[in-house]
Amino acid sequence: MSDGVLAKKHVLIISSAPAFLVEIKVELMPFFNVSIAATHGAARATLDFHEVSAVILCISSKCEDAFSVFNSISDVIESRNTPVIILAEKGNDDDEVTAFALGAVDYTTRRRGTTNAMVKRIRLRIDANEHEKSKLAAMSKVKPGDVSPEVVLAGKTILVVDDVPINREIVIQMLADVEDLTVDTACDGAEAVESFTNNPDKYSLILMDIHMPNKNGYEATKEIRAFNTELSRSMPIVALTADTQEAEIEKCFESGMTDYIDKPMSREKLFAMVIEHCL
Repeated sequence: MSDGVLAKKHVLIISSAPAFLVEIKVELMPFFNVSIAATHGAARATLDFHEVSAVILCISSKCEDAFSVFNSISDVIESRNTPVIILAEKGNDDDEVTAFALGAVDYTTRRRGTTNAMVKRIRLRIDANEHEKSKLAAMSKVKPGDVSPEVVLAGKTILVVDDVPINREIVIQMLADVEDLTVDTACDGAEAVESFTNNPDKYSLILMDIHMPNKNGYEATKEIRAFNTELSRSMPIVALTADTQEAEIEKCFESGMTDYIDKPMSREKLFAMVIEHCL
C-alpha cells in the first residue's frame, strides 16, 4: 500500500504534555492525517468529525491527565472498535499494566530517531484492526439469511493444533454448537503433519498454534506446503498467536500460513475466520 493511500488514515493523538504532543504530531504528519487532543472536548470533536483509524495515547509524567481524557471517550472508541496504542515517554511496568487494562492493543516506549519503526507499528495495528472488522463483516453477511454456519461447516473437519490442552478445549467448545462439524486435535506440529499426511482429504481447515515443542507452527506449515500437492498448497492454515508484532505476522505468512487470529479470541472472531476459509 502506498504512502498516499496510508496518509488518508486518520489518527488521534492524546496527551496532557503539550511538547510531547506536538513532537509526535510532527513525526507522524508525513504518514497520516493527524489530530491532537489534550482535553475531553478536543478528543470528542475529532471522533465526531473524523473517521479515526487509531488512537495513540501518549503518556508522560502527567499520565493521569491523559488517562482521564481517554476514559472520557472510551465508550466511543469501544463502540467503534478503534485500536488504541499507548506510547510512553518513559515506560514503566505500572503504566503497561494500566494500558492493557484500558484495552490497548499495543504498548511501546518512545525512542527518538525510530519514527519509521513507530509508523510501521501503527500501520500494523490499523491493518490488523481492519482485517478483523472485515472478518466480522463477512460473518454478519453469512448469518442472516443466505448461509448459516451450520450450512457452511456441515460435514467438514477442522484440525486444531495446540500444545496446551485447555486451549484446544476452548476452540472445541466454541465450535460445539455446529452440528455435523468434526474437530480433530493435535498436540504439536509433528502430530499435525502426521495427521495431514495420513489423511490429507479429511481436513477443510487447520488452526495452527505457533510456539509448540517438537515442531512449531512455522515448521509444520512449511512441511505441509512442501508436499507440493494441490491439497497441501490450497489447505487453509490459520495461525493461532498471542503475539501480533509485525515480525511474528511476517513469519506466519513467510512459512506459508493463509491467515492469523490473535489469542485470546472471541467466539465471534473464530466463527468469522472459520467461515471465511471454509466457504
